[in-house]
Amino acid sequence: MIKNILNPNPKKSLNFVNKYHIIKPEKTLILIIGNCMVNYDGRAKSFLDWGQRIILIKQDDTILIHRPKMREPVNWQPSGSKIHFSIKKNNFILKSYNSNLNEKMKIIFRDIDIIISSHIKDEAKLIISGMERDIVDQIVTNPSLIEEGLYVSKREKKVKSGLIDLYGFDKKHIPVIIEVKRSQATISSVHQLRSYVNDIKKDFKNVKIRGILCAPKIPEMVKKLLSEYNLEWKEIERKVILYNDNQKTLKEYF
Repeated sequence: MIKNILNPNPKKSLNFVNKYHIIKPEKTLILIIGNCMVNYDGRAKSFLDWGQRIILIKQDDTILIHRPKMREPVNWQPSGSKIHFSIKKNNFILKSYNSNLNEKMKIIFRDIDIIISSHIKDEAKLIISGMERDIVDQIVTNPSLIEEGLYVSKREKKVKSGLIDLYGFDKKHIPVIIEVKRSQATISSVHQLRSYVNDIKKDFKNVKIRGILCAPKIPEMVKKLLSEYNLEWKEIERKVILYNDNQKTLKEYF
């Protein structure tokens, strides 16, 4: 159930958080939008002057302070913090203290637009897909995505310049180095692949070594540089695997 109060004065704000957050048997989430000032003392010291912000208190007592822009919070307190609400000089005040990290934070509100309280549940497991290793898995499972007759003999082969994503042989038994990128290929990807090819050439003197750059998108300027270095490319659309196991390409997903 969601409860909220609009434009509360300090006394009503304190009564609201006491009723719907402090004395609740189950932990609730609190969201406050208002004009506030923030003092922090812990890993360092900081002061944030008056401004309209979003304060989010999660059900594990994690506190996040967000400004109107940017993704990251301007300040925060980890879970397990002790939180206390009060009124002083007609201002609604939130204090938090984390004894494990010896951190404390004080948020003073002079105006509050809204306070929202709710108890939410989320037990879903986060499944991350679409990483480089997913494209590598696709190629290992089905090497014909690159070309017919390709045999992958090793993943993450160590050479002087780093780790080769995939190493194998084509149908003519020519060594093949495959460098995989999960997004658009860049010039640096070409130089990385070239370094791997040069490393392998030291072990196979007078033998042709093939280098193939694989990515969902390879710009023309990158293809041109690959050709200049006698390297190859293959565009492979990575797949996003959803919870119901239906596979979609990124274009279909978005």
